[in-house]
Amino acid sequence: MSTQRPQVTIPDTEIHSLRSSNVEQEFRIFVALDHAYANSDKAYPVLYLLDANAVFGTVTETARFLAMLKEIPEIIIVGIGYPIDSFAESAAFRTRDYTITTVDTWYQETFKAVQPDAPQYVGSGGAANFLQFVGKELMPFVNTTYRTIPEDSAICGSSFGGLFALYALFHQPDTFRRYIIGSPTVWWDESAILNYEKDFAANNTRLSAKVFMSVGSCESDRMVAGFQEMAGIMQHRQYQNLELITHMFEGETHVSVTPATISRGLRAVFT
Repeated sequence: MSTQRPQVTIPDTEIHSLRSSNVEQEFRIFVALDHAYANSDKAYPVLYLLDANAVFGTVTETARFLAMLKEIPEIIIVGIGYPIDSFAESAAFRTRDYTITTVDTWYQETFKAVQPDAPQYVGSGGAANFLQFVGKELMPFVNTTYRTIPEDSAICGSSFGGLFALYALFHQPDTFRRYIIGSPTVWWDESAILNYEKDFAANNTRLSAKVFMSVGSCESDRMVAGFQEMAGIMQHRQYQNLELITHMFEGETHVSVTPATISRGLRAVFT
C-alpha cells in the first residue's frame, strides 16, 4: 500500500496566475527570491526566464549557488510558464508565443511528425503580442509586487526562446539590459530574424545591451550555422554600447547544452 508523501518544493519561491489581454492566455508565473529577501529592504535585478515549466528549478539553484560564492549578484528570477503539468504540454504555446512570423506548416508537418502526441497547434508568429505581455503586463506586476531594480532586467531563453530574445533585442532593446540567448532558432522562416536585425541596423548604430549567445557543437547543422551567421553579423556591425559574448560548447547537443548555457550565461551577463 503506497503512502502519499509531501512533494519537494524550492524554498523562497512563489507562484502567481496572470492573465494577459495581449496574448489572451493565462500564464503561470514562478518567482524565486533571494533567501534574505524577507528580512531586508534591498532591491534586486530581475531575470525573466522563458520555458519556466522546464528550467525554473535549474536556473534558480544555479543562480543561487553562483550568488552564494559571489560569482554573480543576488537576483530575482521570474519564470514565465503555462498552467500545465509537464514541459511537453507547452510545445504549442511556446511555438505560438516565441516565434516571430507565422509559418502554419511547421508545427504539423515537422514537429508533430516526430512528436505525434504533441498538443494541437494553436498558431505561430505571436512574438509581438508576447513581448507586449512581458513589457506592459508582467513587468509592471513584478515591479509593484517585489523590490526590483526596474532598469536592470535580463531575459533568458533557449531555442525558440532564444529566437524571441533576439526579436526583443532588435525591436524593443530597452526592455532588457542583459540577454542570455541559447541555441536561437535563427533558421525560422528562412532566417527572418536576420532581416529584422538588418532593419534595426539601418536606423540604429547604438545597441545598449550585454548579450551572451551560445550553441552546442553537436546541434543540427542549421542551428550551428544560424548561430554563427547571427554572431558574425552582430560583431561586424560594431554597435555602440553592445557587449557581445559568444560561445560554442563542444560536445553538447540541443538539449544537453542548456545547463551549460545557463551557468556560463549568468556569469557572462551579470559580471
